[in-house]
Amino acid sequence: MPSRHFHRAILVLAVATLGAGCSAHLQTRTVQLSDTYDLWAARLEHMPFVFHHPNGAVEAYDVHGTAWKGDIDTRRVEVFEGIDGALPTALCTTPDSTGTASQHVGTGEVTAAICDRQRTVVSFNESVRERVLASKPTYVPRVRHLLLEGIWESVAQEPAPLHT
Repeated sequence: MPSRHFHRAILVLAVATLGAGCSAHLQTRTVQLSDTYDLWAARLEHMPFVFHHPNGAVEAYDVHGTAWKGDIDTRRVEVFEGIDGALPTALCTTPDSTGTASQHVGTGEVTAAICDRQRTVVSFNESVRERVLASKPTYVPRVRHLLLEGIWESVAQEPAPLHT
């Protein structure tokens, strides 16, 4: 009997490990105490999501994945397609940055960050299927969700210890 439970536990662990490989890798060390979930959830409703394509083209969308009609401000979400492992400090250097901090690795790799002027608030990178990436009304809300999750899970947002 113990052997059967052991094998089941190994199987569950293997499935969990494979599933984890498909998730985004959050970079939360840039989140500050003032970067609260509620603050950025409200701001993201009115910020452009700027997509940088590997061919150099740049497109901006609103939080719903429709074409952005306003100016691209210093507060924005930068989404780099085909770039992997860009340094969080280099993602927000300028509103029209091209992601030269990292090399192009082909399609399907995405690195994204909330930019508060020149500062990276939170970022993530992940592998995405082309059809998912092509559907901006589906993918932009995912980007929003992942970035807010990074703020929520950051050490900066952990509650202060209770004093007894």
